[in-house]
Amino acid sequence: MAQRTLNIVFPAAGVVRRGGLRTAADRREPYPAVWAVNVRLEDALTNRLRGGSFTAIEAVPKEDPVYRDRAISFSGAVVKASRVGKHTDDDLSSDVSDVMRPALWVLTDAGGTPETVVAVAPFEDQHLLCFTADETWVLSGDPLTGRLRNVSREVGIIGAGAWCENHGTFYFLSSHGLYSVNADGTGLKPVSEDKIPEELTGVEDVLCTLTYNHADRGVYIHRSSGLSWFYDSGRDQFWPFDLTETDSHVLLGPFRLGQADTFGQVVNLHGNVAAGSDDVAWRIVTGDTAEEAAANGKAAITAALAGTSYASYVESSGTWSAGRAHMAYPRTRAVWCVLWLHSTGTWAFEEIILGAFVSGKWR
Repeated sequence: MAQRTLNIVFPAAGVVRRGGLRTAADRREPYPAVWAVNVRLEDALTNRLRGGSFTAIEAVPKEDPVYRDRAISFSGAVVKASRVGKHTDDDLSSDVSDVMRPALWVLTDAGGTPETVVAVAPFEDQHLLCFTADETWVLSGDPLTGRLRNVSREVGIIGAGAWCENHGTFYFLSSHGLYSVNADGTGLKPVSEDKIPEELTGVEDVLCTLTYNHADRGVYIHRSSGLSWFYDSGRDQFWPFDLTETDSHVLLGPFRLGQADTFGQVVNLHGNVAAGSDDVAWRIVTGDTAEEAAANGKAAITAALAGTSYASYVESSGTWSAGRAHMAYPRTRAVWCVLWLHSTGTWAFEEIILGAFVSGKWR
């Protein structure tokens, strides 16, 4: 029986698990990873777009908001702005002719019932975005003389720090997912609605913090517990990370080893990792379907991160060092498989060539 050769490249489309599973074929085109932790497309060694480990930045705490030289605070349904230039002065008994006096307002139209304010986000001295859990508003101009208008009555924010800004574009995490909006309130839209991880919808995490990092050209979504996420805004990709972990993991595949009704057998595995990389462990995880192989691979990574045994998921394994080609002969027989790469250090991906041939009927 002729041998089938798969040229395996890095899953350059990010982690995508919403909707149907897209499987990796033996051709060089971007495909998604079914799961990964502490890896992304831009490698940590030379910043090339070949895939590898990365270390996320720490969350950056939000500074106390200041808008038009007024300290902005909120409590309950009320937003308050201090006297111009005197951030501790919020005395509302000032002369109404004093245009620098403190101000307060609520996020509602006339006669409406205001909701509790969750966050405010200033942009220069032009606009102040204001959020409740379910609504978005924008104040343009000074709090005393400017215009307050509603942007959305359906989309709000989950926490006081769950926003960040990049050159007038704000990203914020809503209970519906990640959104972007212009500083003036225009252009509100969901970010990558067809790609956003399920872990970033329906989030209830008041301590979640978003940070835009210009060096990485993306949004760090720091969760207070569990995995956090990096959104590569330039390439429209999501990658999960864990600041408490130094290990990195990625699943490549799934790959069909045989044909529609047959098993396949992995006869050789030719791996290349970049020069300067630390050792990379490879493991083959199998399943009767693409979904089963992917689910088993994710469960194995979850067990590894939790410090529990993942041996029951692994059919074959080995280790590759940097700077040379490596050949292994796993002899693994299955219908589908994923290739799990894992390292405790810094590494970058080059290429893997997998050889397989048909190995009996699958019933």
